[in-house]
Amino acid sequence: MLRSLYNGAVILQTSLLRFQEVARCGSIRAAAERLFVTPSALSRELQKLEDDLGVVLFERRARGMVLTAAGKIYLNHVRDSLNGIERMRSELDALQNLHRGHVSILSVEGYASDFLAPSIAQFQDDYPNITFALRITGASAVVSGIANGEADIGLVFNLQPSEDMHSVLHLHVPLLAVMAPGHPLARRKSLTLSQLASQRLALPDTSFGMRRLIDLQSQMSKVRLAPALEANSLAVLRAFARTGGGITMLSRMSIRDDLVTRQLVGVPLDDSLLSQSGIDVCTLTHRKLPLAAAAFLEHLIRTGHANA
Repeated sequence: MLRSLYNGAVILQTSLLRFQEVARCGSIRAAAERLFVTPSALSRELQKLEDDLGVVLFERRARGMVLTAAGKIYLNHVRDSLNGIERMRSELDALQNLHRGHVSILSVEGYASDFLAPSIAQFQDDYPNITFALRITGASAVVSGIANGEADIGLVFNLQPSEDMHSVLHLHVPLLAVMAPGHPLARRKSLTLSQLASQRLALPDTSFGMRRLIDLQSQMSKVRLAPALEANSLAVLRAFARTGGGITMLSRMSIRDDLVTRQLVGVPLDDSLLSQSGIDVCTLTHRKLPLAAAAFLEHLIRTGHANA
């Protein structure tokens, strides 16, 4: 009975994933290549789905497929259904002592290597059949990805309060003024934005939550920052500071290896917002996570408290 239910869920999940892939690619041919099926078979499956539903889900255009209003409604239903199916499969696996499952995570750059990767490895020591997908992206993409069901868990810098998004763990991760050991300000006990304003600065671009926090603090402090370099890569910012290009602002977690090898120095920032900043582990408020994701989230919370 359970095996029949499980197999039925797999068949339904496959159908929903195919529709979602066509919607994501905007092309039957591109989706077919990603799904390893023929375009004709995928086209017939979509046509049958539209016939069964009695609505047109896609506008067929010369340059691809575009969701209709009905298609957008159905896509939301598909995402909810896929989340429900994954949760049911995880719970059935647990019932049968199979211990299988999959956890999807979205994270901003700078925290995956030193926080997430070790936590995943520790979790898989106990649950070796649980698989993970981790994607590094910008703060807004993390929030939107969690909101639309693309991932189970998100890590974002200073999550903005929201009814839909819930922070289950806040890690205090203050920003530092980061520079080479030979920089004239490297021996300071602390610094402020006003003291950094005259320095050559490299800052993360506005896709990073930490940049938005820096800009907010500069407005509050009435300090004008004119960065010599803006980048969407923390590795670039670290290299800029490491080679003596100037000063950047990053968290200790983002420069841990460089601190160990003494290639960089991190000076605390006295500005209130920057000294109290942190990383939030977040989920969708009203979503019940699949069993594997819920178990990993509990592990992540324990790991975060232990390292706090």
